[in-house]
Amino acid sequence: MKFQTIILFLWVCFSFANCYSLEKQYNYGNPYLPSPEFTEDDPQFEEGEPVWILDQTGNWIFSLPSKIVLFNLKADNHHISKETKEYLIRYIKENNLRDVKVRFNQYAPLSEWKRLSKNQNINPYVRYFFGSISLIAYTFLPGRLFAGTIGGDHYNSFTNTINVYSDLPPVVIHEGGHAKDFAQREKRTLYAAVYAIPVIGALYHEARASDDALNYFAEKNDREQVESSYELLTPAYSTYVGGALGDVVANPITAVTFIPGHFYGRYKKRDIDAEMEKRKQKIQIKEPK
Repeated sequence: MKFQTIILFLWVCFSFANCYSLEKQYNYGNPYLPSPEFTEDDPQFEEGEPVWILDQTGNWIFSLPSKIVLFNLKADNHHISKETKEYLIRYIKENNLRDVKVRFNQYAPLSEWKRLSKNQNINPYVRYFFGSISLIAYTFLPGRLFAGTIGGDHYNSFTNTINVYSDLPPVVIHEGGHAKDFAQREKRTLYAAVYAIPVIGALYHEARASDDALNYFAEKNDREQVESSYELLTPAYSTYVGGALGDVVANPITAVTFIPGHFYGRYKKRDIDAEMEKRKQKIQIKEPK
């Protein structure tokens, strides 16, 4: 048990050491074997019709856990602003994610089951087995209502779909980061399987997506969203660390690991100006004269 805990601790340290730095050059996406693009009858970006009682119930009851974890009332609030949607749409286009479906607060189980059958980039046995499990949950415990308590904003690699319920640019770009990360993998089946490994599986994927979001905003010189990313994505990542620790050592304290995540995120915010300046200097050095 102690050995497993040490291994997990070293893994977490590795993840933090290699992520959450604004000095790295941002690399735009170059998908490996993208699937066919969308048509007029099947647009890439869709939004669910507002249903007041459904959205308000989800916002003020079922999303309370995520609001508490992120200290933000816009978490899983089921009302995505035009600004937040434009952030993700721009990100998707700039990273050439032409085959990724994006659903803004939408419940579309039939369409998702169809997408599961069309995703040729993952082995069909793995896709139908694990993908069906994820879609059964999506169908009968929809994020359109239960986001925040059961699931929430997420990228489904088996259907290649991003589902968004929060009005938070760092969160939606983080999900876009997952899609970009998968799109650049030749062996997506193996990469999807790694995510499912108990204890450490999700930590690497989540760290990469958060790191991509931070560096994307830094690339755009969007200081406000860089700051917001530290406030939101660091405690969110801490919940995965807590879940991993809980798999190794049963302890109630693992349920509140998001608290040190908030401290660390706010600590990192102090270095934003210095790191942004170092980033500019590195870019200037690399630019051809």
